[in-house]
Amino acid sequence: MPYRNSPIYRGLDRICRVLTTFSMVMLALMTVLVVGQVILRNMYDLGLPWADELSRIANVALVFFAVPALMLHNRHIAIDLLYSALHARGQAILRFANYALITGFAGIFLFSLYKFLSRAGKFTTPSLSMPNYAVYAPVVMAIVLLLIVALYRLITRTETAPDYEGEDGNAESGNPIADAIAKEMSAGILAEDTSKDPKK
Repeated sequence: MPYRNSPIYRGLDRICRVLTTFSMVMLALMTVLVVGQVILRNMYDLGLPWADELSRIANVALVFFAVPALMLHNRHIAIDLLYSALHARGQAILRFANYALITGFAGIFLFSLYKFLSRAGKFTTPSLSMPNYAVYAPVVMAIVLLLIVALYRLITRTETAPDYEGEDGNAESGNPIADAIAKEMSAGILAEDTSKDPKK
């Protein structure tokens, strides 16, 4: 798709990939902390308050770091019954409305977060003594990037291809897992049709 050659898109894509990597690191960290806490509590009757706190912070970062990439690459969960029923003009209007709403949401969210941190930012967490500015930094970064992605889509009027279409419009999604499932399903349907028709 031509818009993918845009320097703005490539820059957003790089940033989103970096945040996705951080998101996976947070997932690994959270997994280690939670499993470690379960082992320590059940085997040694020992709890680590700082580990609980750090796992919660990692959970927040995990979710928010992934949000901009999901929207940029159209990988979020979407119910498209209405969208599929509309003609091209209706779909364009609905896409514009969606990104306008997301832009408004991100702006309100950032303003609310600013008001919250202007009072609570100076306080620290109980166990790790981390300032709230550090705790909520991933949220601020993610929502700012979400706002930029929404504005990019709103201004350029571009939309990524669905996951079941590749850049050239064929059935290859670029996702090896999705492609393998699609091939397996088509092979199963073909085998079923062959078994019903002995002439084949």
